[in-house]
Amino acid sequence: MKTIIILIALLFTFACSQTGSNKDVSGENYQKTPVAPLSEKTKKILNDKAQFIGFINRFEFSGGNEAYIELYFRKEPKNEEEYDKIVKLADSLIYQDEDNSRHYFPENLATDYFDLSGLFKLNIYDKHDKLFCKAEFLRVEYLNQNISSAFIAVFKTEKLINSDEYYGISNFNEIFAQKNFSIAKDSILTKKIMTRLTKQKTFKGLENNGQHLYFTNNDTVLSIVNAENFAYIVLGKQKDFKVLYKSPVHENMIDLRVIPINKSGLPCILTKNIKPDSDIMWENLFIFNGQQYANSSRQRRM
Repeated sequence: MKTIIILIALLFTFACSQTGSNKDVSGENYQKTPVAPLSEKTKKILNDKAQFIGFINRFEFSGGNEAYIELYFRKEPKNEEEYDKIVKLADSLIYQDEDNSRHYFPENLATDYFDLSGLFKLNIYDKHDKLFCKAEFLRVEYLNQNISSAFIAVFKTEKLINSDEYYGISNFNEIFAQKNFSIAKDSILTKKIMTRLTKQKTFKGLENNGQHLYFTNNDTVLSIVNAENFAYIVLGKQKDFKVLYKSPVHENMIDLRVIPINKSGLPCILTKNIKPDSDIMWENLFIFNGQQYANSSRQRRM
């Protein structure tokens, strides 16, 4: 799981210190940060064959053909103090307004702290799985925001990303599997599953009704549903079903994409997740291993 650390005091201090060191910045403002060509070390890591699959995020507060993904640490910080030290490594200011700022993270340090494997180029797809454009890695940044901040990989995109519907895949030269299912919301089926799971209360995510994949060649249904504190992936038929995934921690899925890349007969599932009653969010990439759906490490498909 991607660690999301919300450190209000830390972020406030960091924002204030950066503002103070850039007194000429007021309102919306970009500063050009000289970016040297990528080192051979960085290129080698970025060109790793690992395949990343994740949602593409847009900068709602600053325009341009740039988009980003959140990064995983190579080694998780042990505490707030250690996290704070990494934040302070970000130096040049790239953008700042009243609520947000973007800070360049030095390339020679980025590969030591973050997993950049397989992130050199991305194919970006829309919610209908149509290729929208391609994108190329630019740099690592620290994104400072009001609610939650993050270390991000920024990409130059061929087209403007103007919504949250897109997802990206690296190292992908294949053809998507032909879809043999339709996706629907079904409150009656969700209620039946909740009853079978002895979970009487559903979470108000995925528009209350879950997501159900009805396969066209048989009577099998793959369901992604939320209980009050847990998320489930269930494979069912008329009178029986099997739980293929139950979240090991409190989480609910608030958005998902069914990726038409089949593994052991079932598609990959990309989800946005939230810890109930909090602002802590992350992504998961689920891959079927023949027995159950497993959460892939760092959203990489090897």
